[in-house]
Amino acid sequence: MRVRRSRFGARSGDRIFAYALLLPSLVILLALNTFPVFTTLYRSLQDVNTISFEATWIGLANFRELLSSELFWDSLVRTLIWTIPSVAIQLALGLFITAILNRGLKGQWMARGLVLFPYLVPAIVAALMWRAMFSSDIGIVNYLLADVLGVTDRQIAWFADRSKAMLAVIIVGVWKFTPFMVILFLARLQTTPLELYEAAQMDGAKPWHEFRYVTLPWLAPTIMVALLLRTLFLFNEFDMIYLLTFGGPRNATMTLPLMIRNTAIEFRQFGLAAAISVLMLGVLVAFTVFYVRYYSRAEARIRQ
Repeated sequence: MRVRRSRFGARSGDRIFAYALLLPSLVILLALNTFPVFTTLYRSLQDVNTISFEATWIGLANFRELLSSELFWDSLVRTLIWTIPSVAIQLALGLFITAILNRGLKGQWMARGLVLFPYLVPAIVAALMWRAMFSSDIGIVNYLLADVLGVTDRQIAWFADRSKAMLAVIIVGVWKFTPFMVILFLARLQTTPLELYEAAQMDGAKPWHEFRYVTLPWLAPTIMVALLLRTLFLFNEFDMIYLLTFGGPRNATMTLPLMIRNTAIEFRQFGLAAAISVLMLGVLVAFTVFYVRYYSRAEARIRQ
């Protein structure tokens, strides 16, 4: 006699089977993500010999040294100066460009390709290109500012001037990473219910009101995701800053990722470099908690 399984039993069996298939991948991903974290945390409590790689347990000595280090606090401030304005400018430009590209204008497919182009350029190519553009001898930036706009009467050595090096790096970062915002926002707008715009138009809403009361609330969860990802990526950004300035001039662009590199490679203090990484992780966890909280609120407003 053939026994029929209930729907509940069939679904439970399928779910267990699906979890069983996912389990090996989950274990591997968990190991690959947690092992480096715990290894770094363990190394941060040690003094590692750079020749024999023998480690001596020193407890919280590395953290005490960092918290009393002026270079660490200056690097943390410079990391925030690099991260926060960059994220804010990228968000504003991303929203502006997305609003234009989503209007259904002629040739928008070509415009979208041009907008997304900087994000596809390799970091080394972008760095070399912008170093040439900011050059005090042949750079087009100085030519535009001095000869075309008349803003300045002298050639500016952007990457050699402590007061302007970080500004130049932020400009390059905005050019390179703003398309990431545009990609996320355009993808989100493709799922916007058309009836929302139809209702707004029936109420006599103007384009600005449609953007403010329909588009922006619909984008709010994606905005929080974009802000979180860009904050994490920029706070950890190494290659773009290193290729442009190497942390100079005189540590003017020395962010925490570059400090980790110098501490581990040049000064051969692996335990101290691991301690910097742990402190960075703490800062990023705080950022994540903040963004996730506001993401939940944005999602709740849409469901209401």
